[in-house]
Amino acid sequence: MIDLYAMLSGVPYGGTAMGGNYRFDEAKMATNPDPWTVHNDGGGTNLWFNYGPFDLAPGESVIFVEAEGVSGLSRPMSELIGRRWKKAYDDPNDKGPFTMPDGTTTTDKDVYKDAWFYSGKDSIMLTFSRAKRNYDLGFNIPQAPQPPPLFEINSGGDKINLKWSASPSEGESDFAGYKVYRAVGRADTVFTEIFACGKGTASPQLVYSFDDYNAIRGFSYYYYIVAFNDGSTNNTNANPHGSLQSSKYYTRTTEPAYLRRPSEDDMTKIRIVPNPYYLEAKNLDFPSEPDKIMFYNIPGRCTIRIFTERGDLIKTIEHNDGSGDQAWSSITESRQVVVSGVYIAHIQKEDGAAITKKFIIIR
Repeated sequence: MIDLYAMLSGVPYGGTAMGGNYRFDEAKMATNPDPWTVHNDGGGTNLWFNYGPFDLAPGESVIFVEAEGVSGLSRPMSELIGRRWKKAYDDPNDKGPFTMPDGTTTTDKDVYKDAWFYSGKDSIMLTFSRAKRNYDLGFNIPQAPQPPPLFEINSGGDKINLKWSASPSEGESDFAGYKVYRAVGRADTVFTEIFACGKGTASPQLVYSFDDYNAIRGFSYYYYIVAFNDGSTNNTNANPHGSLQSSKYYTRTTEPAYLRRPSEDDMTKIRIVPNPYYLEAKNLDFPSEPDKIMFYNIPGRCTIRIFTERGDLIKTIEHNDGSGDQAWSSITESRQVVVSGVYIAHIQKEDGAAITKKFIIIR
């Protein structure tokens, strides 16, 4: 109990030589060894948060408030900085110039990389400062407008149609409009604004639908819509100046939308793409979907059976959405990723008509 109290007081077990008020890894791991070598524990190291001790009289209490936050460089910016640093790392003669966060330049690639890295630390500290300000104000901060209660997405042959209902906040004086964002390949990646309507936008009239004609056939698309205000009623003492928008998590889709071609009855027009599938070219086919293979120009309702070269049935796909496209993620019925080899696709319509196609996978 004495040792526990001393540790909570800021003197870890073993005395100040084992830590103190500074980080253990900074004191004992200056040469950056593998964590398990420090205490012979294959589980690595753990982080503890301790509060106190407090001397409390009977009836007294103490309140603990914890805040967790996530912030930092955006994914596109992280990739841009990383690629530029790697290019200079591979070429010792590359001295930039490298642009720093404040707009100045340097010829040192590591100074450039570190400056951008630590700007992420500034971002998380800003996030925590806003959380502290929110708490100090009793959580009485300006609220973003409510999102549209309904958000509907329909895949089409030449477009992907998006529809939404009016936000309950439209009657508020600072309500401005709507913004639509889109991601390609997966739902947990970077989204880009593709449409906006309302105050201060290229489409000042409020609308409740949008047709995405820029989608590419075979790619998966994810969307979300937000309502935003003009910032005119924001209290700048409680929130940064500017517009607020509803959270993307209210409307972000988790199922992909596709640009679909009408079904095709002539089975001789069926195409398998890519063929051959080549793993090294995965980033050139379908972004963020490295194992995707598409069947194009197929009947609206059919059964696709995939066999190995020796005749083992590894996957059966029931295609019944009426379109002419069907995706396969290269996963077998036993949840295994297929290996390199020649594969046979047997495609059969409801009336019994069928065709056989071969394709190659190189992994």
